[in-house]
Amino acid sequence: MTTSNTFRYAAAKGSEPGRLAHALADALALDAGAVVPDATFGLLYLSDSMARHGAELLRELQAATGVRHWSGCAGMALIGGREEFYETPAAVAMVGVMEPENFRLIKGPAGSFEELIEQLAGFLSPEQPGRLILHADPGFAGLEELLTRIDQETAWFTTGGVSSGQGEVVQFAGSVVAGGVSGLALRDTVPLAARHTQGCSPLPGQHRLTETWRNIIVKLDDRPALPVFRDVIGEVLARDLRRALGYIHIGLPISGSDTGDYRVRNIIGLDLDRDLLAVGEMLTQGEHVLFVRRDGQAARDDLERMLGEIRAQCPGGIRGGIYVSCLGRGRNQFGDEGTELGIVQDALGDIPLVGFFANGEIFANRLYGYTGVLTLFT
Repeated sequence: MTTSNTFRYAAAKGSEPGRLAHALADALALDAGAVVPDATFGLLYLSDSMARHGAELLRELQAATGVRHWSGCAGMALIGGREEFYETPAAVAMVGVMEPENFRLIKGPAGSFEELIEQLAGFLSPEQPGRLILHADPGFAGLEELLTRIDQETAWFTTGGVSSGQGEVVQFAGSVVAGGVSGLALRDTVPLAARHTQGCSPLPGQHRLTETWRNIIVKLDDRPALPVFRDVIGEVLARDLRRALGYIHIGLPISGSDTGDYRVRNIIGLDLDRDLLAVGEMLTQGEHVLFVRRDGQAARDDLERMLGEIRAQCPGGIRGGIYVSCLGRGRNQFGDEGTELGIVQDALGDIPLVGFFANGEIFANRLYGYTGVLTLFT
């Protein structure tokens, strides 16, 4: 358990939902037997193997803590403090203090932009600046369209992630829900800082998509796509192109970004006979792409860069945080369990921190992959 002045964090393992809830409540409790005085909301993340018990866990946690407003979801792996919880029934929770008039649960779940607007009516209008912390169902096909409309039609800034699991997945939004998006909506009077880390190193140059078909790159810079790819990755990797796909991905630059931001997508196939590349995204002819290398050292370097930037945004201190990391990160990219979170906590000073490993990460109204998204209450 970690505490700050107004936030407390706890984690617990176990397969019996009532006991798991009470273990969390006990760990969150002060010496006097109560959670953070005047705690008004909580964040809750649950192992996917326990998703079917989510409703019971939530009821018990609400009763044991007295906190009614909980937001969160299930995940294949969880984040709590410096720990990563894989392949074990567990839950992590954080409670905090926020004036009730400054937040609203998105309960829905919202399956469209119109439904989201309706849920926030009377609290946050589209032209009013605000923050959304979203949890999305992995089966929600309309997520990218929803985020695009938020970006184009509102003054809101979103972070969050797509829940993950091998079977049933749930979201917590005052009750247990599924489908669409749920989460927390915050007025801009709530002090927050948010950054993301890509975990990749761009290779030199950008390349114009001069001929495409759906998700197939036919030509780059007026040349067949595969020879350009070979030139970019170098002679050593080009000797084994199938192996190279484990390291090299495609980056889609974000229009209007002044930081060189891009979204990473997999290269999902090669046609050696016709010199074609297939990627995990529909393409637009005439736009530009870049190639990026993804490995443990690149991920560490970019994570440390991001942490330095966000720490500079928080001169008054950090009360608590949410970290949503890609399922491909964590032990899969940094080696040992807890290495990624150790880097985060060393930089931030062991703050109350919860989160999960996601099927997709949300930052600045866009859906990413292979990223870590950090949202801090300051």
